[in-house]
Amino acid sequence: MITLWHGLLANTAIVALVIALWSNVRLRVSDYSPRVRQIGFGLLFGIGAIILMSLPFQLDEGVFIDLRSTMIAISFFVGGPVPGMITAVMAALFRLYWGGAGAPIGLFAISLTSLVSFLAYRSRKGTVPSLRESVLLSAALPLVTIASSLLMPNSGFVVPHIQLPVVILVFVTTLMACLAVASELRRRQVEQTNHVYRMAIDSLPEPLNIKDEQGRFVIANPATATLLKAESAEALMGKTDFDYYPKEVAEAFRADELKVVESRVASVAEQQVHHLDGTTIWLSTLKAPLVCQEGGLFGVITHNRDVTDRRLLELALAERDRNAVEALSGMSDGMVMFDRHLNLVFCNERYRAMFSVTADLRVPGTAAASILYASIARGELVGIAQDQVGKWVETALSRLQQAGTVQFQLADGRWIESRTRPTPDGACFVICSDITDTKQKELELRDLNDRLSVLAETDGLTGLLNRRAFDALMDEEVARVEKGGGTLGLLMIDVDRFKAFNDTYGHGVGDTCLKAVANCLKATVRGSLDHAVRYGGEEMALVLPDADQETALAIAKQFCESLRALKIEHSGSEKGIVTASVGVAIMTPAMPGMDANRLVTRADEALYVAKKEGRDTVRLWEQPKLRVVQ
Repeated sequence: MITLWHGLLANTAIVALVIALWSNVRLRVSDYSPRVRQIGFGLLFGIGAIILMSLPFQLDEGVFIDLRSTMIAISFFVGGPVPGMITAVMAALFRLYWGGAGAPIGLFAISLTSLVSFLAYRSRKGTVPSLRESVLLSAALPLVTIASSLLMPNSGFVVPHIQLPVVILVFVTTLMACLAVASELRRRQVEQTNHVYRMAIDSLPEPLNIKDEQGRFVIANPATATLLKAESAEALMGKTDFDYYPKEVAEAFRADELKVVESRVASVAEQQVHHLDGTTIWLSTLKAPLVCQEGGLFGVITHNRDVTDRRLLELALAERDRNAVEALSGMSDGMVMFDRHLNLVFCNERYRAMFSVTADLRVPGTAAASILYASIARGELVGIAQDQVGKWVETALSRLQQAGTVQFQLADGRWIESRTRPTPDGACFVICSDITDTKQKELELRDLNDRLSVLAETDGLTGLLNRRAFDALMDEEVARVEKGGGTLGLLMIDVDRFKAFNDTYGHGVGDTCLKAVANCLKATVRGSLDHAVRYGGEEMALVLPDADQETALAIAKQFCESLRALKIEHSGSEKGIVTASVGVAIMTPAMPGMDANRLVTRADEALYVAKKEGRDTVRLWEQPKLRVVQ
């Protein structure tokens, strides 16, 4: 057998070699299934265990040892049950093949190592082993070796000679292997995350880039290269806008970037950009400071959107509108002229067609007053009270003597817009347009804006009010209470152990859970008086206008009871089901200096106590201490 130090170094080198092979000879994810990669992992570490068993080193006279346990432990602890079993079986078969009186003890040691490593794998809390978990496993393996040695016939001689060396060698080797594997796993995670980010950036159809503080490109997607007419995104690295734009354009861009760097505040602007080849485009540009994890400024991130088509369309529409106005001034849809005595002088057929019910009166020589009275009497004009007819006609006639625009609706539902232009001699021209479609679109747009306003203040997942609506609502309610308008109750609600819920069941089920909690909260409110809010993440709030302490506590308890009644399974919680903690705060007019932020802080403090004291409970904020209410 080889000497102690040569054997120790050889075993350690083999462990390092296996880990190095695993780190550097990686199977492409797209080419192999997870099961195939697990089998490959188990085979690699199994081969490592066999090689280690073939090169044992002598600790004392008749006492030999190897580091097979490290290979088996890493295979179980990092790879999981499938790779671990493959490695363990390969080691066991080789030990049987090797034979000898110590084969049963060797098989026992392999089995015990497998069991301990499997238990360590099951107790892991993350995808990457932590230092604590690695230390515990590394500390357990020497005990397995010593326990196996007790089964030897000459254990009274062997155990005292190997205790300290075994503990040191196995512990150190296993710990170093665990740390090396954990480091590689973390590196792969970072590499995968960076790859995803890079793919996302490169897939964007709009330019996105990052520059350092000197204005040099350090990251850019292909769309940026297309915008700057560069060969590729890689060709941009280290260059500046001065390499791709005329000097005045580049200087303007650089000035904008320096403002962002100095203020550390994002800016958005639309700019007309001239390229070196003479082409011109319009860009909507967002520039935002990019801050490092340490808090220092790395540079500026820029997002560009080509809005050339929109700007050209806007210019074309503006030109068309100007032409339309000029055309209507000369020949409109309907045109009528009244003299200084307000008698009809001229009208075109389009004007008479617009008012078909009184078309027979809309002829030269008819007084404007007669036309208006007849239009009301025949039901062409509607919405005028009988006792107000005279006053209405008088007002309408006075408007014919001054410039202005009037919109009104006819009995058949059409909307007419009349634009009056007096002349210096007292006559007037009136141009009438059918604006029914425009009016309908205006009403539709108003309805759309109302719906968008609701959506802007509504959380898309739960249907509750969002944080923006909550802030505005709290300001209104606090102002109401300050003016002596009653009381205000606030419930801050947090779903207990929700991160564990997401980790256990996935974010999709987590979203479903949040919807159920939100529905439970909606069912608890007092009709339209109260306002349920998704404050952020798994935290919700309930704003209770005119609610005193007893009412707020009763509603909070009712919500907790209703949520428990849903019995949503939550194996990650000590309660076994989804529960929530609630903090309650009350505001009355007798609280000078109270504002929305302080009320939210009080409710948050009560919520903190509720979570600290066991969760699934309600706590009320009181001065100077919090009183247990449930």
